[in-house]
This record gives sequence, C-alpha cells and structure tokens, in this order.
Amino acid sequence: MDLSNYIEQLLYANDCVIIPNIGGFIVNYEAAKIDFVAQELAAPTKEVSFNPKLVSNDGLLANHLAQKEHLDYKKAAEKVAKWSSQIEEDLFNKKIVYFHKIGKLYFNSDSKLEFVPEPTNFLLDVYGLPHIECRPVLRSKEYLKEAVTASAASQATTSTALAPTKNKKALLPLAVSPKLMAAAAVVLLLFSTPYWWGSWSSNDSNTTTAIAAKQDKTTNDTPTTPKSTSTASVFPSSNPTPTPQPSEEKVDTVVVEKIAKEVVVVQENNDNTYVVVLGAFGNKKNATRLAKKLEKDGYLPVIEMTASGLHRVGAEIMCNASEFGTHFSYIKDHYNKKAWVVE
Repeated sequence: MDLSNYIEQLLYANDCVIIPNIGGFIVNYEAAKIDFVAQELAAPTKEVSFNPKLVSNDGLLANHLAQKEHLDYKKAAEKVAKWSSQIEEDLFNKKIVYFHKIGKLYFNSDSKLEFVPEPTNFLLDVYGLPHIECRPVLRSKEYLKEAVTASAASQATTSTALAPTKNKKALLPLAVSPKLMAAAAVVLLLFSTPYWWGSWSSNDSNTTTAIAAKQDKTTNDTPTTPKSTSTASVFPSSNPTPTPQPSEEKVDTVVVEKIAKEVVVVQENNDNTYVVVLGAFGNKKNATRLAKKLEKDGYLPVIEMTASGLHRVGAEIMCNASEFGTHFSYIKDHYNKKAWVVE
C-alpha cells in the first residue's frame, strides 16, 4: 500500500500535508532567479521540504483518501494509520522510504532523519515553463571605445542647450547665405514701391494746391493797379519766385538680416577606466580560467606578470564613478570578497 500519489496531489493545492506519527511535507515558494554557473533563468518554484515535528493528524490525508476511494472517513483514517506504521517500521530497519515525485526519507549515519527532495515544481501557475538560457553579452575593448566615441559625437551634434567649457572658446554665429539676403532685399523692395509712389503723388498734389491758393490770396488783397504794376508785385523781375517742384525723395532699401546662432553643447565625458584585481596565480591555466569567466560576465580581463612571477588577474571597467560601485560590489559578491582596485 502506497499513498504517496495522494500526498503529491494534495501538495499542489495545499502548503502542508502531514503523515501521522511520521512528519509533514511543506512546500515553500521561491521567486525566479538567475543561475550564473549554468547561465539560466529559472522560473518561480514551490519546493518541498520535510518537518519531522509535525506529527499530529489533521485529517487532510484521510479525508482526501475517502473522497478518492469512496470510503467513509473512519476506514480511510485506519488505512492512513496502517501505512504510517509501515513507514515507521521501514525507517527503524534502516530502509529508504520513497515517495513518488516527492523525495526519499531515511536515517543517516548519525541516526538523524534526513529527507532528499525530488526536483518537482508544485507551483501550478508555471506548469510546463522551461528554464531560459541567459548568456552575458561579450564586448571587446575596441567595441567599448567605438561606442563611447559615437555617443560623444551624437551628443555634440544633437544638443540644443549651451554648456560652459573649460577653454571658454567663443561660439561662432552661423553665417547667412548671400542668396537668402538678396532674395529678402528684392521682396522688401517690391512691397515698399507702391507705398513710396503713393506718398510722392500725394506730395505733388498738395504742393500744386498750396501754390494756387497763395496766388488767389495775393490777387484779392492787392488794390487795382495797372497790369504792369500788378504783374511786377506778384512776379518781381529782379528775383522771380520759382515754382516749387516736387522733391524727389531717395528710397533707401532696408534689409533686415537675421543672424542665427548655432548653439553647441560640449559635454565632458566623465567615464574613467578602473582595474579591479581579483587574485594572483602561480599557474597560468588558473589565471586563464578566471579570465574566461570574466569574459562570460561581460568584463574585460587583464592578465599581468608580477615581479614575483605570479599571474595577476584583473577586470578592466570603463564607467563613471557612480556606476563603478555597482560593478565593484558584483565582483566582490561573485568572485572574491577581497578584490581591490588599482590606483
């Protein structure tokens, strides 16, 4: 008689299933994680463990057995108790008790009950979801330099805000095209010609009207005299009064030039190069093995020969000061807690 299949079914829906007088199986949730050694992204899981202190009968297994085999609760409880006694007897006889898709239970050399779980995921939400391969992106030293250069060039050409520079060079204004200036002058001249012509015609008409009015006023105010005297008073022979002529006003063409200023932002590249030393090896193969592991994690390995004949392995990192702290903490956590930075 084996009731491990019923325990497996209960573990998918419950967090704990107890075998009376033996112990309880408990499932614990674990979030998704990255395995850096296998280079895989593991899905969330519910892994099973065993607690030998949970020995009181909660009736969960007996009730499930009664439903599956159509028994009353009393007979199902007796069946569970009988199976529990059989497991206890096998354990004291130093036998290994196997539970289908759950694990195995036995006494070790120190007479302690030990449980080895099976790799079964009891989380139904991720049923059938495989592990995803997760490999680091390898970047060479030349690639990093090209990326930094391209980023700096792109920022210099697309920026529109003004930033101070160290050498304080003056920014040169963008020259206006001569063709554009000539076109602006022609357009302005065409629109201003009707205005100047109308103003000149108006001045000519006003001048003629003023002269006629002055002549009429002089004739009315002067007493009747011989024709020669009247003519002499109006138009003296010694200094004849010339007829006012319409003055010709010189039209100046006003050209408005708009000087567009090209604003260039010069941003400083605050990236620095750091070298974090992970260790030194007498055997070059060990140093090479560590360098390959650094390459897989996306770092540039550096191997140097010291004066004492050791092969020192380091990681060259190009970043700013704020980003370096993250890289340095990662290297200390995954490689060597005593790693140090070359000044």
